[in-house]
Amino acid sequence: MTLTVNGKAMQVPPGTTLQQLMVSLSTTGRGSAAAVDGVVAPRSRWESLELRAGQQVEILTATQGG
Repeated sequence: MTLTVNGKAMQVPPGTTLQQLMVSLSTTGRGSAAAVDGVVAPRSRWESLELRAGQQVEILTATQGG
């Protein structure tokens, strides 16, 4: 199925959870956040939040610097 992740189309298997997506993108570390269709998804729900075709996922990672 196709999702839009940070503005780019991405193919993932049906039934993919937000946690699985984050792991595949190596963005599960501290300082990562995700929103699905404009709604912030709490980290506690990533494992149970099953993504659907056509959804838009935005992933943010905090970085240090100045």
